[in-house]
Amino acid sequence: MRKITGFALIIFLTSTALFAQNLTFGGYLNSGLGLVMAGDEDPFLKVFGVDSESNGYRLRLNGNYQNEAKNAGFRLRLQSQRTLSFTSTGNAAAGTAAGTDDHTHSVSVSGNHMYLSVPYAYGFANFFDNKLSFSAGIVDDSTWQTADWWFNDDAGEGLGVLMKLNLIEGLSIGFGAYTVTQLSGGSNNVLARNINSRPYLEDAKYTIGASYTLKDVFYIGATFRTESKAGGDTKIAANAIDDARSSSLLVGDLRILAVKGLTAVIAVAADNLQDFNNSGLMFISETFAYKINDEFNLGLNAVQFLYQDARDMGMLFNLWGSYAFGIIVPRLDLVYFINGTSHNATTAEASVNPNYHRRGYVPSSVAAEYSVISIRPSVRINLDNRTHLEIGNVTHIDMAKENIKNWNDSGSRITNVFYLDVRWNF
Repeated sequence: MRKITGFALIIFLTSTALFAQNLTFGGYLNSGLGLVMAGDEDPFLKVFGVDSESNGYRLRLNGNYQNEAKNAGFRLRLQSQRTLSFTSTGNAAAGTAAGTDDHTHSVSVSGNHMYLSVPYAYGFANFFDNKLSFSAGIVDDSTWQTADWWFNDDAGEGLGVLMKLNLIEGLSIGFGAYTVTQLSGGSNNVLARNINSRPYLEDAKYTIGASYTLKDVFYIGATFRTESKAGGDTKIAANAIDDARSSSLLVGDLRILAVKGLTAVIAVAADNLQDFNNSGLMFISETFAYKINDEFNLGLNAVQFLYQDARDMGMLFNLWGSYAFGIIVPRLDLVYFINGTSHNATTAEASVNPNYHRRGYVPSSVAAEYSVISIRPSVRINLDNRTHLEIGNVTHIDMAKENIKNWNDSGSRITNVFYLDVRWNF
């Protein structure tokens, strides 16, 4: 009996060692502190991760396993961010607080109601020399994710199955079917409804994606999703990003790969296609950057916001440049947003939830014409290739055609944030 037990133990330890050889982990932690001076309010402190665009902090742990033949494995992400209390929003579609067993896959890890979510956890299998592959579980595949600065997303996946075909070099085609969708990063990527949901065939979410890469020349890709109830039965307000990802959406991008040192991406997203004439919205995002040499970089990010309601088109321009002095990299960002505001434009936003990351802007409502100018000098110190510290100061000058309550008499509001931001990769 002891011999059998000892032999079983040897087999277990050997198989565990072999398994561990093909199992890798990685991730990062990002957080920081900002001194916020908003309008006439008293200065206050805000803990915020500029790099991860997350209130408080973001912690991600990614796991990846492949078998010896590299034709099967699984991928897993554990995430903790933003949701710092039980009353924080966890289900925009169903209106349920985060942490409930019925509507999220968050896990309480302490008595302080801090939650650990599982943005994705799925297995995959490849057949016929990787020409056919299947993924199943909580799927999050980035094959057709756009590479632009603003949208940087795809049509979304969720709880279900994804099939991909790679029949010729450079061409990738995929089909997905999902019963439950994930919410966006702002809602901690939790599942939008009960994991046991059984939608009718017409209510499930279906996606199709396709892309083609001509090596060192160009990339073109697109994804489409159907309208569904995979994110819940209730939709959020029209003309806003559908956090529940239940609307019909088409998104795609084109990338130029032929010029060394040049990043050139044009992405387009059209949402609410199921009722586009009344509630449709479209984003056109252009991302350009040029690496002049090992030290000097210049870039321009531009976004156009088009709406089917009475709202005027919004246009955002972000011009930036950086120069590296060894491990020290100064950078300057200039932003002008026509018919848009910073996240800190109103007293409510500035007092409750000031977001001062580089994409911290929103299109304006139809009630008044807004614009904002921002200046952000910053210095990044790369302690090593895994850790950096950013010291920055961003000034938003929000302006309105009409005087706004709690703004000064000139119809403008100035917000200044001096911040420190640290990211640790592991």
